[in-house]
Amino acid sequence: MKILAPFLGFVLTFTAFAATNEVASAPVADAQPVLSDLQHKMASVKTVYLEFTQERVMKLFSDPLKTEGVMLIARPDLIRWETTVPYQSILLGDQKSVAQFEFNDGKWEKLKLGFPQLLQRVMQQMAMMNQGKLDALMVDYKITVATGTMTVLTMVPKDENVRGMMSSLEVHLLPDLSATKEVVMNEPNGDLTRITFRNEKRDVEFPAKTFDQSKPLDIAAVQAAVKNAP
Repeated sequence: MKILAPFLGFVLTFTAFAATNEVASAPVADAQPVLSDLQHKMASVKTVYLEFTQERVMKLFSDPLKTEGVMLIARPDLIRWETTVPYQSILLGDQKSVAQFEFNDGKWEKLKLGFPQLLQRVMQQMAMMNQGKLDALMVDYKITVATGTMTVLTMVPKDENVRGMMSSLEVHLLPDLSATKEVVMNEPNGDLTRITFRNEKRDVEFPAKTFDQSKPLDIAAVQAAVKNAP
């Protein structure tokens, strides 16, 4: 079974920015004003549509393992992470349950998950991050902030066992906090997973069955519905 790579680090123990070409951001002495501003701006956002490119960078391979897809979030607790290239897979979650589908032999197949509670927790964390619920995230992470060409939130797990698998999680946002541009999960051995976001749309209206865990609406229909959204 293919496990969606954005959740690899979290799935192993808890778990979606290593070096980049950007000008380095400067740490701020007091992160609270930035965190409060982000939390305030995200509090009113009802839905989020994002397209992503994900690269899994490993020392064992000369080239990164790349996938593409979309992430959809709707308050209070709905999330859909769908990989569209090079394979097709859908992961859906809410506060009560999770479901995963794979497209094989021309049809969607619902998979039996062996770790539903852990995966559910992972998806809740992803949703909280994109909804700006930082107070809840600070229970599990130490969060620092740097500002510059990007505003960078660096989240270090408080649990030592978690840090053994994921040394930090970095979230890069535009300086005005209006969009998330990149997330990177760094591992202690130097491997990392980089997720670059694009075409972010907020407060779009998703069609019925977008988050249906029995028969989710085809992603093409979802994209057609949000295509003309600002």
